[in-house]
Amino acid sequence: MWKLFRTCILTKRCTSQKVLYLLAIITIVAIVFIYMMSTFSHSGRTNAERLPSHMAQQKIFFNSNGVCIPPRQKVKLSSASRESGMTGLVFSGYATRTFPPEKVKFESFQLPSPVKTSARREPWCERWAVVTTIFRPSDTVRRQVRLKDWCLVIVADLKGPKTYETGWIKGEGNKEVVYLSSDTQKTMKDSFVEAIPWNHFGRKNIGYIYALSRGASIIWDFDDDNMLKFWIPGSAPPGAPSINDAIATVGNEETIDALEPLGHALPVYNPYPILGATSLPSWPRGMPLDYIKDPECSNTPLKDVKVPSKSFGVLQSLADYQPDVDAIYRITMPIPVWFKRSKETKPLMIPSGVLTPYNAQATLHFKSAFFALFLPVTVNGRVSDIWRSYIAQRLFWEVGLKFGFISRPLVVQDRNDHSNLGDLKAEQDLYMKSEQLVQFLGEWKGKGTTLVERMEQLWIALYEREYIDLKDVELMQLWVQSLLDAGYEFPSLIPTPATAPSNVVANRRDDTEVDDSDCKVRKSLTFWTSDLHDGSRIDKPSLLSSLDQKVVLAGHKKQRSPYPFVLNMKGISVYTKLSPVINYEYLTHSTALTENMIVRNFNFFKNDPQIASVDAFICEFPPAMCQLWMPFNKTIIFAPAHRYNLGRCTKEEWGRLDDHLHTLASMDSPKHIIAASSVYDSEYLHHYTGLDPIPLFSSCLFYTANNSYNPTRDEILVFDWLNQFSTDIQKFQLKNVRDLYPHYQLSDLVKHRAVVYMPHSVMGYAMSELYSLALPLFMPSMKFMQTIKPLGPDRSSLSARYCKKPELDKEIQPHPCSTHPYSPNVEAKDDPEAEYYWMQFADFFQWPHIVHFDDFKDLEQKLEAADFNNIHKLMVETLNQRKEELLHNWCKVINSIQGGRKVPQDYKQAMQELYGIYMYMN
Repeated sequence: MWKLFRTCILTKRCTSQKVLYLLAIITIVAIVFIYMMSTFSHSGRTNAERLPSHMAQQKIFFNSNGVCIPPRQKVKLSSASRESGMTGLVFSGYATRTFPPEKVKFESFQLPSPVKTSARREPWCERWAVVTTIFRPSDTVRRQVRLKDWCLVIVADLKGPKTYETGWIKGEGNKEVVYLSSDTQKTMKDSFVEAIPWNHFGRKNIGYIYALSRGASIIWDFDDDNMLKFWIPGSAPPGAPSINDAIATVGNEETIDALEPLGHALPVYNPYPILGATSLPSWPRGMPLDYIKDPECSNTPLKDVKVPSKSFGVLQSLADYQPDVDAIYRITMPIPVWFKRSKETKPLMIPSGVLTPYNAQATLHFKSAFFALFLPVTVNGRVSDIWRSYIAQRLFWEVGLKFGFISRPLVVQDRNDHSNLGDLKAEQDLYMKSEQLVQFLGEWKGKGTTLVERMEQLWIALYEREYIDLKDVELMQLWVQSLLDAGYEFPSLIPTPATAPSNVVANRRDDTEVDDSDCKVRKSLTFWTSDLHDGSRIDKPSLLSSLDQKVVLAGHKKQRSPYPFVLNMKGISVYTKLSPVINYEYLTHSTALTENMIVRNFNFFKNDPQIASVDAFICEFPPAMCQLWMPFNKTIIFAPAHRYNLGRCTKEEWGRLDDHLHTLASMDSPKHIIAASSVYDSEYLHHYTGLDPIPLFSSCLFYTANNSYNPTRDEILVFDWLNQFSTDIQKFQLKNVRDLYPHYQLSDLVKHRAVVYMPHSVMGYAMSELYSLALPLFMPSMKFMQTIKPLGPDRSSLSARYCKKPELDKEIQPHPCSTHPYSPNVEAKDDPEAEYYWMQFADFFQWPHIVHFDDFKDLEQKLEAADFNNIHKLMVETLNQRKEELLHNWCKVINSIQGGRKVPQDYKQAMQELYGIYMYMN
């Protein structure tokens, strides 16, 4: 910019194009500066100020663009953040060029008669989800594939991976998952597909055509960083935001109840304030800047209206955490944003004649509106979907279609990293042209007898006024032809289209690098665990034994184990010379830790030869027990197999633990590992700390391996941890495992065809054992779980079972990096949505091939229909993949540990040199 300024101003050698470009940059900078000054009083707390008090001293949680960066996480800019956009300056919106008359294709066009055909292009679905990406599968996509009765098409670009493993398994969740790689797209031999440019957001258009030519009547248009809140079937309680409920709202009745700002007097409407934005002003990306602070743009009273359900063409979902706002908002206003939870379930309908921008990030499109899906490609991706939304709404007026917003966000956006300044540049058209576009659309009047004619006229008019370029008109024509070829029926025009208010006429997780390289264990280390739980004392030790590592079991249970043979596996030993703290004091999951306990434990072990040989301490249950080992100058592997804060039951204790975890995560000498033993505990830990744990999930694969599935007995075993199993099923012999085997062995279990498992916790080693044996598992569905015995008391660390302090939930705030909209520490009786949401992370809803039943009658039917051998084979395939991933992760962990570190001799000196604190209590 300085070079351009010097050339233009100092030397006076400057072309008109350079002058315009320089003025555009100066104007954008001025707008941002003025707006920052005008909204300074509204800017709220900084990201650091929004941290919980015990985290306020942590230095790195957000990058300069407001994106949450956990300690040590490396993030690179996505290609989308480096794209340049079209520019505009002192934009008039007047026609400045003429469309070539010979290129008009649909003048006086007559729609062909609908052709009924029985031919179907497979896969055939009524509900399609469409996404484009250059990244590996994100959590967003993995959640999407769990939805039943949906199909998913993923459209790649040149930078996308050649293959795309979503974890989808045919017969579970989605009916079909289709990955259109760049190579596949090159072979499609379709004029529309061939005309779409590479390396552009507009390649999503290919997914739309693919879906609507294969039976789509609904399209969920989403981005790969917008995660559904409820994705497990049956997980959304009444009133919670669910994609299927949103569809049912429109499709189940002839008329639906909606809210509408009747009599809205401005040409645009801002829905964010009425939908619960927590900081004001707040506005969606694409809102004309002159309206963002105008209260009249959003405060029109809402009125109840009844609307024909078929008249809804598009429903937009807002996004929590990182909502869809422009770069000016992100630079000047607080992020993240959580919309207030409203009890209102009616959609917010935008009046005909009024415009509101909507996006391509989390939007439902119904068949009547498919004609308007086309995304322009001659503008930046940050502009493309907004221009589409304005054009679509104007055409909706011609055919009587409605657009609205779902009352509560269906998604949480964990935004791929963007440069705010890059977005600012990319969004120039939105800042400079949107107000004129709104005015033009309000004035525009179409001619002709078909929607196709008027579509072409509008796109041509937009080209002539420099909102788009010629290629977009040509692509729109190919788009229409593709729709016609697919048998799409365009809506009919209505006699009197809506008009704009009279005063109008008067005046776009997962870009994380994936390590696919082979890993070979290069070290032989010694690990120590004093865990209390039988499962954690044998699961990871048996895995480490398989990798030729040594493990010392040094807990108060000593030789006691349900499977004594594990204690004799290669490299595993039991150590009985224990400190009084380990042997007599730290005996429960809820033991509170004191400075005195740490000091006495340190002094007991500091000269112990066995401790001297140890390279790393593993803590799973209770995980916070690892604070005992902080002074020893060894690697700590913190891998919760239950809530990570068990036993830390005051705000101060919990806060101190979080501080310690952040310190451990940031250290290189020694290197520490923050991990998790289950998906639930990974999400729980992230919710409160912002850390991204390494998945060292429970598997039990390494001590159950010699027990093969051999169903020679008729009984189906029942593991009834809830004492809620009560059924008169006659067709099968269902036997409680404890009645059949008071002390069962693994070899007993594999003789049975299947297991009915009534869980008592979201993660359990007994269930991991059964799954590792590839025993077909039948478990209660989400819906049934809530009717028999919710798991809130076990899920929460604050319940009567553990800390007995549910009120502490209001004092402990989630970390700003958390994308979870609900607290995990409230029970179903207090917040059923929170219970349903967090239950989705339970192992038995995360692992594939588990059969879920809605009641005992449903159980009988599913047992009768089940192919046990096939379920077993599918589970074996999953277990092989899980084993490979787990060994790879452990290999990386082992190779990162610095072995042979010496134990300090002075407690205070050790704490000061290692952590910068003199005592644990500091």
